[in-house]
Amino acid sequence: PYDYEQSTKRYPVLYLQDGSEYISRAKAVNILENLANAKKVEPFMIVFVDPKDRMKEYWANDDFADFMALEVVPAVEKKYFSTIKTGRENRALLGASLGGITSFHIGLKYPEIFGRVGGQSSSFWVDKERVVKELEQLNGKTNFKFYIDDGTLEGVEDSRKVVKILQDKGFDVTYTEAEAGHNWTAWRDRLGDAFIAIWK
Repeated sequence: PYDYEQSTKRYPVLYLQDGSEYISRAKAVNILENLANAKKVEPFMIVFVDPKDRMKEYWANDDFADFMALEVVPAVEKKYFSTIKTGRENRALLGASLGGITSFHIGLKYPEIFGRVGGQSSSFWVDKERVVKELEQLNGKTNFKFYIDDGTLEGVEDSRKVVKILQDKGFDVTYTEAEAGHNWTAWRDRLGDAFIAIWK
């Protein structure tokens, strides 16, 4: 956050897939700073995660979920122990497309670690909707906050289906649709909404 060096506050953390793309193409840092300056969100830290083999790691992959929950989170919290808020309600996941579906998969596999999950144009179709079936089995006793968005020019039926599943189970779900396609410009334009919804 912009006030990090001068602050004694502790910050929640967003783990963002396709990190370099979110920095360069979706302007995530600028969007966070603008929202925080406008008092639309409390400042938070972002961990920008880059895949090595995107098609493998982001295919709702158990090994990648283990890596995120058991290696990345502990490493971050060890390095920034004096400035990070811990606890699942202070850890969020977000990604676009395959990064979105893997964010859902990680959250489902490690609900004790992550309490907030978001996806932009998430690839819910992966493996014949394998993660959607996992969401159908989700127990309402585990408190999650969800953010989902999609573009009407790319087909929104799967996202609407997931939103209904989660709402019927009583989860807090924010859903945004826009007349847009499957690209970084669309995800950039909705990223402010995602940040606000994830931390509301």
